[in-house]
Amino acid sequence: MKSQASLLEVTRALSNCAQVADFDFGADTAVVAVQHMLWQTVDLLAAIAGLGVKRENIFALGKVYSNSPIVIGTLRDRGIAVVDSNMPAPGHFERYFERDVDRLWGIVARNLAPRNVKRILVLDDGGQCIIRVPVEVLQRYDLCGVEQTSFGMFLFEQQPPPFAVMSWARTAVKLHIGGPLFSHCLLNKFESRILGGDVLTGTNVGIIGLGSIGSALATLLMRQHNNVFFYDPNTELQVPQRLAARITRVESVEELMLQCEYVFGCSGREPFTDRWPMKYRPGIKLFSASGGDQEFGAIINYLRTEADFSVAPLTWDIRSNKGPSGPISIAYLGYPYNFVSRDLEAVPTSVVQLETGGLLAALIQARTYLTLCETGRAENSGIHRISPEAQTFVYQRWLTMMKGMRIDLERVYGYDPLVLEAARDRWWFFNSSEPHPSLSYEPHLEAENLMANMIEGVSESLLGVERKLEANLCSF
Repeated sequence: MKSQASLLEVTRALSNCAQVADFDFGADTAVVAVQHMLWQTVDLLAAIAGLGVKRENIFALGKVYSNSPIVIGTLRDRGIAVVDSNMPAPGHFERYFERDVDRLWGIVARNLAPRNVKRILVLDDGGQCIIRVPVEVLQRYDLCGVEQTSFGMFLFEQQPPPFAVMSWARTAVKLHIGGPLFSHCLLNKFESRILGGDVLTGTNVGIIGLGSIGSALATLLMRQHNNVFFYDPNTELQVPQRLAARITRVESVEELMLQCEYVFGCSGREPFTDRWPMKYRPGIKLFSASGGDQEFGAIINYLRTEADFSVAPLTWDIRSNKGPSGPISIAYLGYPYNFVSRDLEAVPTSVVQLETGGLLAALIQARTYLTLCETGRAENSGIHRISPEAQTFVYQRWLTMMKGMRIDLERVYGYDPLVLEAARDRWWFFNSSEPHPSLSYEPHLEAENLMANMIEGVSESLLGVERKLEANLCSF
């Protein structure tokens, strides 16, 4: 794939708003990012560099299961430091990844020490990069973070982050709009590689976790006349109306495993920890839709103790005939199956720019919020929602782009028409984003208003500079 001549539609539109508002990340700002090394990351980092971050002050770490060597080479050729990922032993991704993150921070600390850098924005995927910032870095720089996964948000429940974090993971866009894109890709990869291109139909299929990805996957599976079962530990879970009468809830993971031929892990947690071994349908095949390998980590580590444990060298599929109930397989080492092709894209880059644009908006808000902290107008702590106006802007630009490509969202991706209709109202983004306003959380309205002003072109941003940006986005 050739280098992009310019930014994609959504990131370009948001970048233009930022330039008109004289927003600049600042040459004294560094960015430390954990990102999938896919072509969408090239677009995102190009936008960041175009808005004032020096390329030598951008540091990135990928994940071994989604690293594209072409993308890594492209970023390095453009002056960005990309840290190598280690290949974990099966079932131990998190342990190895923590070492990768520590190595990333070591490289960041050494390289930034002689440079005129005052602050660091941390763009994270899974929470580890945020919670593992070394003490000396915390003491030397001002930091603010962006988290893009629910798994990272679950981690913060156990270990609060040491500085403020903007939660892209729990935005209305991520929770209700992004899910169908990834679920559609997951099902396509499954049907292409497992069924040889045939359509999955008339089969008992299980889903662990009926969140954004799980409910979207259930919709696609139901549309193809499968029998869909799900388990979710949240007893107060509101099952989407379109699924309520057509999907079967089971009371335990074991019941799900006994009923189904295929099971998709969509919980973002560790559903088998302290529950395995258990009974299951012999020959069951497991697929992950989460990050890392935690969905089936407990099973993998159990099976590794058996004599016939094997990993296929090309597909990374785990197989064992010695499980508690006989044959069992776990696809792609338990890593998210969206990335099984290990290519430049998981979801088409033009389609997934909804996510890329959202991350750029979150980083702009993080930088704005950090300036409020530096001037004593905000406290650098807590989890914060992303500006609903910024979400609305990103969503509408993406929607226009999809219409321009003549993509029918309901027909192709199984979108709920009620959700698409609700998203026409800007208040839906306020009401559907987390954290919700409550006694324990009050949105920082000054930061959100500054984002809204930038989007609407009402006034110059807080970070306005004397001269207009002269960065040539096409030269990144």
